[in-house]
Amino acid sequence: MAATRNVFCGICEARHMSKAATIWCSECDEGLCIECHAHHSISKSSKHHEAISIESYNKVPTTITKIVNYCNEHDMKYTNYCPHHEKLCCPACIYFDHKSCTDIQLLQHVLKTAKTSALLDSIELSIEDLKSNIKDIIEDRQRNIFKIHDQRKVYQHEVNQIRNKVNFYIDTLEQKMLKEIDDAEHKAYTEMKRLIGKLSEKTHVANNLVQKISAIKKYASDFQSFIGSKSIEAEVEEEEKYLNSLTKDGSFNQIRLKLNIETKLSNIESTIDSFGTVTSEIEPPSVMLKSRKVKQAQIMSVVPHVVQKSFDELTLSQISQFSVQVKKRKRQQSNEIRGITVLPNGRIILADNGTSKLYIVNDNGKLYKLISCPTAGTGPFDVTYIKDHEVAISHSRGIQIININSGTVLESIKTDGECRGIAHNNGTIICCVKSKGIQCIQISNKTISTLVKYHENIDPLGISVYGNKIYETSYNYPAVNCYTLEGKRLWHFIAEDFDLVQPTGIAVDNNSNVYIAFPFYHSIIVLSSDGKKFKNILTHKDGLYQPIALHFDETNSTLFIANKEQPICLYHVQ
Repeated sequence: MAATRNVFCGICEARHMSKAATIWCSECDEGLCIECHAHHSISKSSKHHEAISIESYNKVPTTITKIVNYCNEHDMKYTNYCPHHEKLCCPACIYFDHKSCTDIQLLQHVLKTAKTSALLDSIELSIEDLKSNIKDIIEDRQRNIFKIHDQRKVYQHEVNQIRNKVNFYIDTLEQKMLKEIDDAEHKAYTEMKRLIGKLSEKTHVANNLVQKISAIKKYASDFQSFIGSKSIEAEVEEEEKYLNSLTKDGSFNQIRLKLNIETKLSNIESTIDSFGTVTSEIEPPSVMLKSRKVKQAQIMSVVPHVVQKSFDELTLSQISQFSVQVKKRKRQQSNEIRGITVLPNGRIILADNGTSKLYIVNDNGKLYKLISCPTAGTGPFDVTYIKDHEVAISHSRGIQIININSGTVLESIKTDGECRGIAHNNGTIICCVKSKGIQCIQISNKTISTLVKYHENIDPLGISVYGNKIYETSYNYPAVNCYTLEGKRLWHFIAEDFDLVQPTGIAVDNNSNVYIAFPFYHSIIVLSSDGKKFKNILTHKDGLYQPIALHFDETNSTLFIANKEQPICLYHVQ
């Protein structure tokens, strides 16, 4: 928390008097004594200003109190907010720097939800996940240490048993062997203790962020809450990046000691050069990072932190492609990949309608796990990540939520029609139901509401949710639609305009550009964020053959393309 600050009345200081302030006005950015505050509270220009006591002001973190409502460049008060650049604007800023920007917001409207919006709650959840991840990692490392110690005792006993069969000459080799075991244990112990120490420091950082959030909620002005929240959110993302980097560099890998006893020791007459060898084996991590962070459907997070480029500059560069190698039984149906999603740990899940299975693979195609989908009908048609170890799949009779660790079905939700494309959005599943419409399902109580009602025999195959918008493709009525989360249509794109029909998969990138798969023409097209521009960005010449499912990874700006019978292609969006 911020230290107590001695604040003097700004008006009195301007009159060359030093008088302690009792009130702080965040909009005037100065303290007020009792007398000056009395005038301040009835003045036409300042009677609606937010004012708090100096005691409350001293409880606001210094980083927050330093936030001011004035443009340093033009020495004018901020009056607007540009969501395109995510910047505050004074009238001069708008005139010089934001002439071409649309959707400029009034700052006073944005600030109304600064404390009541989901942003602060989302950051708090991220901090809780951060603390929980640190705690889980520390406990996991401690268990690994105990496991290694237990292994050491077992191996030492084994070594001692063999040692009893040999003569004094073996004693030297035994000591050498025990030292290697001790060294291996000490090395693993030192590495994990070092990591535990770093993570313990991160716990203090997370606790400090919690205190900041609490102080903002209680004492900060709406303006300070808004800017401070963005700053704290950036700090949380930095800590999350650190934890994710530990996953990539192998810090969570399980370390196991392995002892190979020299077989010649069983024969005392054999010539022995060493007592054996000690190695450390690496196994996959047993801890998975939690992340409940979701996109907020509000002005502060609709526009991601990316550098906007024009639609004409958009290009794709291939990263890799792979095929999942799975042993097939006789008479088994061929692959028909219909859905794809990516887990927070980077693993890819493929929904195979042909074999009714989920494939969990690494980004090089190595199969990590195979799950049979016990659907009552045909499927799966699509898959989406929910949280932790849970995903949802769609099939001809509804939706199932599956634990990918155990492969068990946690929830079954029936829909009034065949469920096609699905997407998760903040505790709800947005899905396309054939001939019925776009429906929203609350996971907690399974209530279903229809957002968009279909009036024809429409077969929608693809759906994607980004920010506060829903994007959908219709297979037998070749179109792409964009709706609000309440079901109001924002724009409509007819695919027949350029002789491409039967669109399937859909994905949206960080700039709200929309990618659509056309398996019949072996093509991927991209639409501008307003649905007015389009271009054919990938074709069969790029190695596509019946591309059917798409997924965009916002973290790495990567477009995942699943061809119907493989391969899986990864492209970086530039």
